[in-house]
Amino acid sequence: MIQKVERPPTLAITAANAIKEEILKGNLLPGNPLHEVELSESLNISRGTVREALRLLAQEGIVEIIPYRGAFVSYLTPQMVKEIYTLRALLEPYAVRLSMENGAFDEDTLNEMEALVKRMGEMEQKGDYAETIKADMKFHEISVQNCQHNMLLDVLYNLQAMTLMFILNTKLYRSDMVSDEVSHQAILDSIKSMNPLLAEEVIRKHINDAGSGLLARMEMEDGVEKRILEQSHNGAF
Repeated sequence: MIQKVERPPTLAITAANAIKEEILKGNLLPGNPLHEVELSESLNISRGTVREALRLLAQEGIVEIIPYRGAFVSYLTPQMVKEIYTLRALLEPYAVRLSMENGAFDEDTLNEMEALVKRMGEMEQKGDYAETIKADMKFHEISVQNCQHNMLLDVLYNLQAMTLMFILNTKLYRSDMVSDEVSHQAILDSIKSMNPLLAEEVIRKHINDAGSGLLARMEMEDGVEKRILEQSHNGAF
């Protein structure tokens, strides 16, 4: 039987992936403007293709397009961070529990997750944000994909872009208390325990710890910026 030919990605999709990679590497920070002219020159493509790439990224939630102002890397407010992680903490642990109850974690799946944990550790050591985040996202995707609850998966899928930006912000703010390798190994160990309730609790704690840690760091840095502004207004500098 002749295999289907997979369509190559369009130029706009390739450009979107290149821009996304720069965002994940921390080279384009949240709130940074994305200028069409600069991007078209650096990527050696037309401005129209850049515009389409930015539109694709806006659909994912990674880029925000503001009428008459342009495109910007999406910026998470503390309120958005709180909503993302509290919703994930409700839904994702339940999805993993269902997956375990459905016997979804066979030897091949566990080996794949083990390899992702190892890759997180290697990429963390290299300081490679982009590859660490990709391995992190893939780990969580695998952990829920066989929960056999389509509506739940739809909601989690719709959260993916915001989850990606959330994880990126934990790297930029350096808010993680433990390494990704250690925290995800704990999740994997809880899944291997064959105790769905334990795994559910470990994952919930992992998400809540990441969220509360990021919020605390954001509030601390916001407080520092405010104090600097106050001192400058009072002539301290």
